[in-house]
Order: sequence, then C-alpha cells, then structure tokens
Amino acid sequence: MSLENVVIILAGTKHPGNIGSVARAMANMGLGRLVLAAPRCRITDESYRLAKAGGPILESARVCRSLAGALRGVRLLVGTTGKSGGYRSPAAPPRAIVPRILDHAARQRVGILFGPEDTGLVDDDLRLCQLLMRIPTHRRASSINLAQAVMVVAYELFLGSLGHTPARAIRTASLEQTEAMYAQLEKALLEIGFLHTQNAQHMMFTLRRIFGRAGLESADVGTLRGIARQISWYATTQDPAGD
Repeated sequence: MSLENVVIILAGTKHPGNIGSVARAMANMGLGRLVLAAPRCRITDESYRLAKAGGPILESARVCRSLAGALRGVRLLVGTTGKSGGYRSPAAPPRAIVPRILDHAARQRVGILFGPEDTGLVDDDLRLCQLLMRIPTHRRASSINLAQAVMVVAYELFLGSLGHTPARAIRTASLEQTEAMYAQLEKALLEIGFLHTQNAQHMMFTLRRIFGRAGLESADVGTLRGIARQISWYATTQDPAGD
C-alpha cells in the first residue's frame, strides 16, 4: 500500500539538522510529504547534508506560518506525545494505531504531528488530534530525539503498509467541521450547566478523545451539531420558573 497520503508535520522545530534527519528517516521508509508548521529555523545546508537521500523531500516541503495552515486538507490528525496521564490519556504505541492510519490513508490525507524538540506538543495542539501516539521507552531514558521518533513511527508505517488491505473505504469529516462541532457542543453544554469554568477544558478533551476514536463522518458531525443546537434552543427558551 502506498504511503502517499501520510504527511509528517513538524511544529515549531528549532534545529535545521533535525529537519534534515527527519527527511532522511522519511525517505528510508517511503514517506515523501513533509510540512513545517511555524518553524523556528530555516532549511539550511546542514539540513541537506543530513538528509542524504531525503533531499527531494526538503525541496518539496511545505512551510506554513501556523499549525492551522499546516493542517489544511488533513482528515485524520495523530499527535505524538512523550507524556501520559491527564488530558493525554490514552496514548497508544505506534503499532496499535498504524492499521487505523493506513485504513484512513487509503483515501484521504492523514497527518502525524510532532512537537518542538524541547517541549513537545502543548495541550492546545494535542486537543486538535483525534488520536494520540506514544513511543514506549525504558523508564531510565525516556527522552528520544525528534528524528528518532519520526524514524520509529515511519518504520511502523512502512512495515504495516506491506500487503495491507484497508478494512473499508473511510471518509471522515474535515478538521474544520469537527472543530466547529466541538465549539458548538461546548457552548451547549455550558448553557445547561454540564460544563463549567473549572472542568470545561478537561471534559472537552475527554469528549474529543471519545469522538476521535469513533472516526466521525460528515453526517455524524451534522447529527451532533443538530443535537447541540436543540440543547441550546431548549436552554435559552425554557421558562426558569416552570410556568
């Protein structure tokens, strides 16, 4: 199976050498699409020196000023994180997620998002992701280099793609559609008191994980937005006194 629809997205990368090393890892594993979201460095001669056979990937890399721009056209977004617990739970190892990525990539664009070398992805980035991925490491040395992380994920994708037959044709809702849905759901749930300022972020993150695992299609999003709209209507039109 081709990996043409899989995009590696680097957010806020600081070191030109890491960009080159990522391109080399991608080339080794048959990946060709690289997007840089709000990079804090440029592609330099060092990048090309370390890219080796990945030079053409650097030449065709798309550079975007914001993460929102980098996600344009992406239907499934998988975020990578080195941490666990809290909002980040559950984050599965690459091998567990690869089959789903490949099923989606058969017909639509899938983005795999990696954060800056020093901080990784922050919560505002992770909340955009339908799935979270965490590379298991030994507890005494859990930190891995950006290019190493990309290589591990790319290897699992390449290995999984050999002879892979997608389970079914999947066409999920766009990120723009799902973000509009989440905004409408949050508004409705605040209006009925299910959410409040102390728990809104945590609960919405939980809902994102639930719906992210479901792989919502456009019709699903439309149904959920209709429910949210009816909740808002009821919350704003009912008589508080019960008359």
